[in-house]
Amino acid sequence: MKAWVFKINTRRGWEFDQYFRSRRRGLYPLGDEGWIRSASSLRFLRQDVKRGDLFLCYEVDRKQVVGIAPAASDGRDRGQGSLLDFCPPRNAVRLRNPLLRHPDLDHIQAFTPHRGRGTVQRIERDEFARLRRIILRKNPQQAQALSRLLGGA
Repeated sequence: MKAWVFKINTRRGWEFDQYFRSRRRGLYPLGDEGWIRSASSLRFLRQDVKRGDLFLCYEVDRKQVVGIAPAASDGRDRGQGSLLDFCPPRNAVRLRNPLLRHPDLDHIQAFTPHRGRGTVQRIERDEFARLRRIILRKNPQQAQALSRLLGGA
């Protein structure tokens, strides 16, 4: 399992609460061809993102991680509709206490412009271990649901 960041800007008319509050029971298609244009993000989706990988849902303009969702499909290339499917919202976790860019996400490269500005960014294993500790510390009331998703990573 790999960890990724899926970044959106809510000023463009969509926010992750639309996903987390959805009553959809099946797969949730995310990221159509007009939405994701970064060459590195498209490459990650086409070659590296696999079913079961975890996505931290990051709202760029609000500078916070609002939830965690597993990928329900491998990433796809252009020409196939949505480029990724998230699991049904009931299997994801909307954090009661989001992680803030400062100080929670300091020193995590995927949240900095040094790694790139693409929609999808990889989170390194050591960085994910640190994020896991922060997520659990900030959201103890959600420990059971979070542990189900995050495992012992």
